[in-house]
Amino acid sequence: MEIRELKTELDEVNRKGSKTWLMMNDNSKAAFLRQRFVEKNGGSFYREGRCWAWRSPVEEKNGYWLKRADTGEKVFFDSMTEFGKKNGLTPVKICELLNGKRKTYKGWTAVELRQVKETTGSNIKAKEKEKEKVKIFEGAMFQNMITKEVFHVDNISKYAKDNNMSGSNLYKVARGKAKSYRNLKLYNPLEP
Repeated sequence: MEIRELKTELDEVNRKGSKTWLMMNDNSKAAFLRQRFVEKNGGSFYREGRCWAWRSPVEEKNGYWLKRADTGEKVFFDSMTEFGKKNGLTPVKICELLNGKRKTYKGWTAVELRQVKETTGSNIKAKEKEKEKVKIFEGAMFQNMITKEVFHVDNISKYAKDNNMSGSNLYKVARGKAKSYRNLKLYNPLEP
C-alpha cells in the first residue's frame, strides 16, 4: 500500500509544462482562461518574466498591495521591510498607507485599506489547507472462473512467479486491460 497526495488543478497551474500551465500561458484564449480560473478559485495571476504565475488567496491575505500613482502599476509584496529597502520606503510609512492614515508616500498609494489591529503584535498568518491523501493498493481481488473462489493478491508479480504465470498478463487483468488469464478474472461484487 502506498499513500500519495492528490494533484489538483491548483498544484498544476504553476508547474511549467503541465496542461493547466499551458492553458494559462500558451493558449490563444489564455487571458479569458486566467480570468475564469480566478473567478473559480480566487487569488490572482501576476507576470513572472515571460510567464504568468498564480498566487493563492491565502498568499494574498498574508501580503500587501501598493500602486504607483504615476503609472497605475499594482505591486504585491510579503514583507514591508524588504519592499521598503528595494524602493526607498520605510515600513512605518507603508503601514500608514495601508491603514489609510496617508494618501500617498513617495509616489505610492494603497490599493486596499486594512483596519488597524486593536491589540499589539502581528496578525496571525492564514495557512493553506492540507492536501488530500489517497491510499493506493498494489494488489487486486481475483476470482477463479471455475471454482468461483474470490481471493486478494497483495503482490501480483510474486503470486505470478509462485504459480508459474506471466506477471504482465496478470497485471493486464488487474488493470482491466484483459478480461481473464488462466481462469482468473478481476472480481466484481456486482456481477452475479
